[in-house]
Amino acid sequence: MRIIFDYKIYYQQKVGGISNYFYNLGSELLNLNNNLKFVCPMYKNKYIKIVKSENKKGLFFKFLPSKGSKIFENINHVLTNNFINNFEPNIVHETYYSKKNYGKKVKTVCTFFDMINEIFPKYFNNSAEITEIKKITAERADKILCISNKTKQDLIKYFNVEERKIQVSLLSSGFEKIKFVENKKKKFSDCILFVGSRHGYKNFESLIIAYGKSNYLKNNFRIIFYGGEKLSKYELEIIKKNNIKIENIFFFDDNDFDLPFLYSNVSILIYPSLYEGFGMPILEAMKLGCPVLSSNGGALKEVGGDGMEYFDPLNTDEISTKLEKILNSESLIKNIIDYGLKRSNEFSWKKCAEQTLKVYNNLQNEWKYKGKAFDYCSRWF
Repeated sequence: MRIIFDYKIYYQQKVGGISNYFYNLGSELLNLNNNLKFVCPMYKNKYIKIVKSENKKGLFFKFLPSKGSKIFENINHVLTNNFINNFEPNIVHETYYSKKNYGKKVKTVCTFFDMINEIFPKYFNNSAEITEIKKITAERADKILCISNKTKQDLIKYFNVEERKIQVSLLSSGFEKIKFVENKKKKFSDCILFVGSRHGYKNFESLIIAYGKSNYLKNNFRIIFYGGEKLSKYELEIIKKNNIKIENIFFFDDNDFDLPFLYSNVSILIYPSLYEGFGMPILEAMKLGCPVLSSNGGALKEVGGDGMEYFDPLNTDEISTKLEKILNSESLIKNIIDYGLKRSNEFSWKKCAEQTLKVYNNLQNEWKYKGKAFDYCSRWF
């Protein structure tokens, strides 16, 4: 099968969850002997940079200015369209939402990652514009992949997409599973880890309030925020307002420590997000033997399963209580770790690729059937 992953995410994103998803999915599809091309004439993405030259079309640029994104999008779209006309793919899998299409002769698939803009528009300055682009993408796509059943349900609810058009394909983690060693000495054994962006629905404030309420937590544990965002004046005010010493809070990124190292060396991952379309940090942590305490927002329980502890992300008392409960119990921590290691086995990029390939094949067969039906009918008219 001839497959194209188009340019849409790779000229915008140097690294990130979406481009990582397509890199891992593409790698597995190539392992399944598909003729796959990553097509992005001008890109800055580091994942595509390491793809073998025979499997990609495009030039790497260390810097592509975001202010000129429309110019680069137009160039990428025209050149990608030219390649599609020559390559004649069976499937074009669009790597991000867009108003631009490739014509009626091309069979297209897109992936929907979440419906956060639609559920929490107040956290986004351009939510109406993003929603419009997502609606257009959903309407013109021949098939839609969703990364969780929750995303599928929300897509149907907010965009009224027909269920038969949607297929769920769960993600995986690129981190290697470790063999958990009991009583391992951890470098950050007195630290609670928070991973990712802190803005809006990620619920930074609730975590800080919950931590500030507990003398036990403040006296025995510190918090590591891992992501790269600088501490804002607003966040500093929240920390001070809740009587938390600034030396109890760390802000790390990949220049300080690798994320797998942190997962393996902290006491627990806390994930207080109001909503997630999947919740990759939960899976990453489970795979690396890190105990997890998570919000019950969005698809997080779908990823974490029944063997984890969850909380209402807006209930700061519950967050405090459950953190204290887990961190005070070695047996509970061990149970959560053992469960997480087992649970993470249910997710793999190979499984994701096989589910995706099934969608491609079904779509191709549908088109063949429609073509035969048209040919048959045309004989009678």
